Amino acid sequence: MEPAVALHQVCKSFGSRQVLETLSLSVRPGEILGLLGPNGSGKTTTLRLMAGFYTPDSGRITIRGREPAPGRGNVDIGYLPERAPLYDALTVTQYLEFGAGVKVQGGASARRLAIERAIDGFDLQGVARSVIGRLSKGQRQRVGLAQAVLNDPPVLLLDEATNGLDPVQIVEARAMIRRCAEGRAVVFSSHLMQEVEVLCSRIAILRQGRLIEDQPLGESRAALQLQLSLPTAGHAALHAALSACPGVKAVDITLLDAGTSKWRVTWDPPGANVATHATTSAAACDAVMRTALAHAELRAVLPAHEAVEARLLAALAPNDPPLRRRA
Repeated sequence: MEPAVALHQVCKSFGSRQVLETLSLSVRPGEILGLLGPNGSGKTTTLRLMAGFYTPDSGRITIRGREPAPGRGNVDIGYLPERAPLYDALTVTQYLEFGAGVKVQGGASARRLAIERAIDGFDLQGVARSVIGRLSKGQRQRVGLAQAVLNDPPVLLLDEATNGLDPVQIVEARAMIRRCAEGRAVVFSSHLMQEVEVLCSRIAILRQGRLIEDQPLGESRAALQLQLSLPTAGHAALHAALSACPGVKAVDITLLDAGTSKWRVTWDPPGANVATHATTSAAACDAVMRTALAHAELRAVLPAHEAVEARLLAALAPNDPPLRRRA
């Protein structure tokens, strides 16, 4: 299958500072690539090159096998930067109308259909007439995602799309990102290892503008650990509810102190088709999170293992100081 987006030996500098050096990377339709690396490694520059905001100093960028016109952006790319470019004085509908006027071809009827599809697809009906400046963080992320896919692009670029959301909002954002990924190539840049483990089928690690690892994820999405607060009397009901979630094969409880416990939930590990497992694992993870939130207060989401984080730290170890783990 031809890549939806590909970088071929791309170099990029700003003044005397080399940001990317001979970077080659590709993403195929239906794949979610987790783009990792410390601050300054070139992640945002890579996304902006893919989006057409920057042009490479050398090398080539192809979108669906074609080189885009320089300096014009690309209708095949949907982009949600870390700070979503929202206009707080506009209503959600007005903002999407503005975006559709720029991105959607085919006249007024096509733009109206795209706006309706985005509002319905991201559950924005209840806030469609609300001013964006009054929306919650989670609602603003929905609006940002809606504008990114207004013209149904085959490539979606997400920069820290779940950063700053509460646990419920993260579950909702995951579901929407997974929905957006159907048939699209998605590049997901994040510092949150648990989000990369749940959502992505591959990871690419950058260090000082170079690609130092590009590998599929496998066993890393087979378990989840939650720290919960609930009375001991509620353990049996929660255990039964978690065990009934699709794909779950084991639920283990560790008592920490009065009213607090750690729950490890395991589901079927991936088979040969790791990309398919990414979808089923994300669904299992979301079902577990929703079930836990319905029965208990969530204190923390803990990595079930160190797979992605360990690979990141090992890749960075030769030249960089250890990164501090994020809670």
